Parts: sequence; C-alpha cells; structure tokens
Amino acid sequence: MPGNLYIPVEATDDGTQRPYPANAPTPPWLGQNLRFTYNGVPDTKAYIGKKNNIVIGVKNKGDQPMDNVTVQAYVFAAGFGFGYPGYAAFRCDVDQPIQTVGAHSMATFVMKEPWEPVDTDGAPDKHYCILANVYQVGGEGKLLDYQDEHAVLDVDHNQHHGQCNIVVVPAPPPPPGGGGTTSKVPTTTFPPRGGNSEYMVRAEPVTTKPEESQLSLLRVRPGVAPGGGDTALGGLSLMTSKGPVPITLGTGTPGFDLRSELIPGLDTLFRFPEGPRDAIPTDIEVRLPEGAPLGSLHVFDVGLRTERGDLAGSGLRVMILVTE
Repeated sequence: MPGNLYIPVEATDDGTQRPYPANAPTPPWLGQNLRFTYNGVPDTKAYIGKKNNIVIGVKNKGDQPMDNVTVQAYVFAAGFGFGYPGYAAFRCDVDQPIQTVGAHSMATFVMKEPWEPVDTDGAPDKHYCILANVYQVGGEGKLLDYQDEHAVLDVDHNQHHGQCNIVVVPAPPPPPGGGGTTSKVPTTTFPPRGGNSEYMVRAEPVTTKPEESQLSLLRVRPGVAPGGGDTALGGLSLMTSKGPVPITLGTGTPGFDLRSELIPGLDTLFRFPEGPRDAIPTDIEVRLPEGAPLGSLHVFDVGLRTERGDLAGSGLRVMILVTE
C-alpha cells in the first residue's frame, strides 16, 4: 500500500510489506505498539472499574514530516475473526487530536477517554483486543465510520491498521496421580458481515520462542520475577512455595476442544447463520500435556479459517503459564 504512515507490528517492521509476510516471527495481529496502561504499566489487560489509558504508537517512514495525523482506537473482546468497528466494545479518539509526525520518526497517541470497563464475573482484570486506525486528515488514509457495515480493520493488508490480540492465562499444575491439566479460555468469534462461505475454527500450538514483546507481558503478571538463568524465557522466574522456578517453553502437544452454541467444533466446516450477525461467545478448552511442570509456558494460536485453510481476519494468541 502506498504511503508513509503506518502502525509498526514490531521493531523490524519498516512498513513496506503488506500483506504482512506469513513467515514473520510476529503475526500482524500481535502488534507491540498498542497497549493499555494503568499506573504507567503497559499491558494487554484492562482493570475492571479503573481508568485504563489506551496508547498507540505510529511511524512516518518518509523523508518529510507529516502533519494533521490522528488515530482512532477500538477495544474488542479477546477473540478472532473479522475486525468490524461495529463489533467493538469501546471506541475512542485521541486526546491530542492532531499531531505532526517527524520524518523517519515514531509518535505516541494517547486516547482522549480512558476506558473504564465493567464486568460481572468478579475478575479484577481482563484481557482485551486493541485495534487502531491511523490517518492524515485531508491526506493519507481515511476515517473509519463504525456505522458503515463494510468498514473493516485489516491489519494484514492495511499499513494504517494495527492490532494487539494476546491473552495470558494461569493454569493449575497436573494432579498428583497423573493426567493433564484442562483450562478453559473464554474467547469470541467475530463473523463476516455477509456471504455464505464455509469456515472452520482451528487451534495450533506455537513451538517457537515468543518474541520479547510478548514475553514482556509476563513480567507484569503476579508471581513472575526477573531471574532464572540462561534457560529461562526472557530471564523470568515463577515464584512458588518452594522458591523461584525458571519459566520455560512447554513441551508436548496440547489437546483442544471448542464449546459454542453456533460453532460445531474445531476443524469442522460450518456456515454462519443468515441475517444480521453478532459476536459469538466461544470457549476453547486446552488440555496441557501430562506432567507439564510448574513454570512451563504453553503457547497456541486460534483463528477462523476458510475452506482452503487460509486465516480469515485475525487470530488470537494464547499463552498458558502453569502456576501453583
């Protein structure tokens, strides 16, 4: 896509490759320049009943400054599928509506209204997905109208769009008598607005070491501390009743199940109901390998796929940390 304004996925993203390379270590929906902040700590969690700021980083890769730049931000339930602004739980503009972004420079935009989520499940905090659109008033990019049913945030193909969609879930250790640990990960499926194509939901283990921007999310988890030696992911340890345990990448292949009223299961082709469509609550049940040790981190991606197996919209990354 022509233009110099973009939301970098990660540090090496120079904004020239869209669609984003399929073999890149960080998928485009795991952008490191979109975060909540509460008490100054960047995270992908928002604290219930608290004022959470939303911070977006954008870049100008051109040789000249760009003026009249602004950002729209959207908060979605953690999930996968299509990023229509109408699905968002919260929409906002920036506090400083117009900025000049210098040549070959980054600029930070803070949303005008902190988000104060309300939740009824009693949890003090909750992971959410952040999407954003950057544009130049009267120039590059465009304003997205959330009431336009055809408007969609497409982070794979559009450099002006960015997304961060990752959750960290604690899981209990395996029972003493053997067997694996089962954890439920509540997610949401965001269907296409129209059409009658077949889709399927697929969960796939990630066996490569998470990038630093993802590991940084562990650092703000309760019970996680620096240390652990060269074998620890990100140099991090889990504090346990028996002392610190290095956090390591889990081995073995997890098992997955799906629970949803409108989706028949994983790797099973289906069609969404005709007529107006809404977000679909979708639970992913994860069975960790037998004997998964304390401090092991198990990572997988879940996404909506076409009949050919291509990712439809954006995926969701889940990191499960085995704790006490």
